[in-house]
Amino acid sequence: MEGVFVIVQIVKKRATLKTQVYDYLREHIITGGLKPGERLIEEKISDELEVSRSPIREAIRMLEKDGLLFVNKTGGVTVVDPSIQDFHHLYECRVEMEPLAAFYAAQRRTEELLELIHSSLPQTGKITQTNNLKKIHDVNLNFHETVISASANPFLVSMISQLRGVNSFYRKSILEENPLHIQHAMQDHQQIFQAIVEQDAEKAKQFMKAHIESDYTLFMKLST
Repeated sequence: MEGVFVIVQIVKKRATLKTQVYDYLREHIITGGLKPGERLIEEKISDELEVSRSPIREAIRMLEKDGLLFVNKTGGVTVVDPSIQDFHHLYECRVEMEPLAAFYAAQRRTEELLELIHSSLPQTGKITQTNNLKKIHDVNLNFHETVISASANPFLVSMISQLRGVNSFYRKSILEENPLHIQHAMQDHQQIFQAIVEQDAEKAKQFMKAHIESDYTLFMKLST
């Protein structure tokens, strides 16, 4: 049994290390420390974090799955560099799927999920007082992902999760150019949440669609 315990401890330690490297790289991508199109050098990351290459490779696979990194056929790794067309395609998907998720969230939400959605709202208010781009990004992401989870439709959740990578760059672009936009977004979130509380599926769908359209309109203005 002692041998088994040691193995379990090693596995847990490795998983923690992988997660730490993942969080480190993800934060640097979201906050701009690693630029779109920039190449990742495993040796450099290994030296910076003082870890072996194994957890770095595992973290890279996770970030590739998130859509934040691109691994080419020769094994080279670069930060994804979305185009305007990519963002337009993202919008076409989000404007249809996320309002649908909000619709079903209003119909199927549980008290536990309501509490999770609600918990992200006051946090956003506090975070807007800071300049922490990652925290603002994560709180905003948490609200949307909790609403999506509340739809209780595993296929819808899976399809939207595939957009996460490009969506991270999309949100980052908006927040960098207009940090105060999060205050407007917070008001939208409150409206969506209230409609879900009241189980008004049509209103939840309508508010979410208007929210995504507003974001995209702002993004296009900032991009021209």
